[in-house]
Amino acid sequence: MKKIRIALIILICLCLLAIPFRHPIKNKIVSLYGILKNRGRSINNTDCTDCDILFNDGIKAHKIAYKYEGIKEQKTDDGLIKLGKKNVLKPIENNEFYIVRNLTHSKPLLLPKAIDFLDKLSMLYNKKCMENNIIYRQFEITSGSRSIESVKKLGEVNENSIKNSPHLKGKTIDISWRAFGGNKDQLKLFISALSELKNQRKCFVKFERNGCFHTTVN
Repeated sequence: MKKIRIALIILICLCLLAIPFRHPIKNKIVSLYGILKNRGRSINNTDCTDCDILFNDGIKAHKIAYKYEGIKEQKTDDGLIKLGKKNVLKPIENNEFYIVRNLTHSKPLLLPKAIDFLDKLSMLYNKKCMENNIIYRQFEITSGSRSIESVKKLGEVNENSIKNSPHLKGKTIDISWRAFGGNKDQLKLFISALSELKNQRKCFVKFERNGCFHTTVN
C-alpha cells in the first residue's frame, strides 16, 4: 500500500507539472495524428501527391537565399511600411496573373527581386497553359513580408511559425495550392512551372500541408 501511495503522489505531481504545457502537447499530438492519418493519401484531391518530394527545401536551404541579401529584420509592421515608402520594398497587388489575399499576419511588400520572380513564375505558368490549351487561373499569394511583431502574433495561432522566419527578409512568399480547388489541370501546370524555376535555383520551396508553397527567392 505504501508503494501504491508513493506512485500516486508521483503521478499527481507529474500531472501538475504538465498543466502549463497542456496546449503545446495537445497541438503536437493532433499534428502527429494528422500526419499519420494522411500518410499515403492524396492531398485534398489536388493532384499534389508528390509535392512533399518535389518541394522539400528546409530552413537551411532558405537561409542560403537571404544570407547575403535581404532586408534587416523589422521590429514592427510600421518598419516594413517605412521601407515601402523608401522604395526598398515594393507593393504587390492583385493583377491578371495572381491575387493577393487580405494578409492578416504579413504585409503585401517584397524586395524588387521577389516581384521579378513572381513575374517570371506568372509568365512561365501562363506559357504552359497556352501550350496545353488550358484557361489560365490566377494563383493566390497568402503571405508576404513579416515583422518580428507579426511573427510573434502568428506563432500564437500557428505552431508552424518560427521565430527566424524567412518572411522577415523581404523575399519570401506563400502561394496557396488549396486555392486551385478542383482545377487540377491548372494546378499541375503551376507545379510544373514552380518546379522548373526551383531546378534553375531561382528559388527554394517547401511544400506545407496546411495549404501553401513556402517560397524564398534566390
